Amino acid sequence: MTSLRILVDINPEQKDTLLLEKLQKLATTTTLDVTLFICDYQPAIASNLILHPESLEQAVKQIKKQHQSHLEQLIEKFNHKNINYSTQVEWHKPYYESVMKAAKSMNADLVFKQATHHNRLKKIFITPGDFQLLKSCEQPLLLSKDNRWDNAECVMAAVDPSHHHSQDSHLDDIIIQQAKELAEALSLPLKVCHVFDPAGWEVVMNSTASTGVMGQFIVLDTPEDHQALMKRIRNEHLAQLKILKERHQLSDDETVLLEGFPEEALEQAAAQNKAALLVVGTTYRSGLLGSTAERLLDDVSCDIVAVKPGDFDALQTH
Repeated sequence: MTSLRILVDINPEQKDTLLLEKLQKLATTTTLDVTLFICDYQPAIASNLILHPESLEQAVKQIKKQHQSHLEQLIEKFNHKNINYSTQVEWHKPYYESVMKAAKSMNADLVFKQATHHNRLKKIFITPGDFQLLKSCEQPLLLSKDNRWDNAECVMAAVDPSHHHSQDSHLDDIIIQQAKELAEALSLPLKVCHVFDPAGWEVVMNSTASTGVMGQFIVLDTPEDHQALMKRIRNEHLAQLKILKERHQLSDDETVLLEGFPEEALEQAAAQNKAALLVVGTTYRSGLLGSTAERLLDDVSCDIVAVKPGDFDALQTH
């Protein structure tokens, strides 16, 4: 594997030791060009000194100097022969815009960030940085949880070949390629999962049984008819997954069809398989909630890597 360019978003108010330990794990098999990045903005200082530009400039200079010193201490502590470190400190708001600009400028292969927990109400009324980056960051975003990679047994990827947008934008291909590279870097087996939700068909059939709306398409007179329909639908999903499997030359052990609600099925599979990472696709449409990646962020125990489709335009997310 060639060298990876990684931007690490450091929060000076948090301990990022686990995040940097994971970098060292990646560095055992490949060279990393790592930029440790801090973006800060303190409204109290900015508002109090806004009428005194020279004092504000001096205060910002001092704050940036402190952050620079913190980054140099981290580099000394987490020095590794396969990691080439550089640093960048910015004063800007909102901070996520600065992260995205820096990542794009260095053409990062990955953006590392420590995930923070958000309660449900906060998700609805406030847009935290994690979710802004999930929506808008063009580069693959790794949101690190509290899990450790030392005991991990696989890298998982969540695909959806039944979704027309995944086909049009080649999102599944991007997800699998990203997962392949990370699995190789971590020397872990790959698991590509597609979730089939039979409950959706149950709702449709139950709601239309009395009206006969679907009668011209589907006739279910017996339990055997119902079982046959479920088997046919499942086989269709298997066939779609098989196309991806053959295109990416995956083995039988590397692909699995899951049944259930996508978030619950993926969360359970990640826990059972002791996944280090779960690679998912994010397609921003509208609102703050709604994508599988956002709902998985708080629930899944392993790290999440969010990638964008080939036709992604960051400007459309603002």
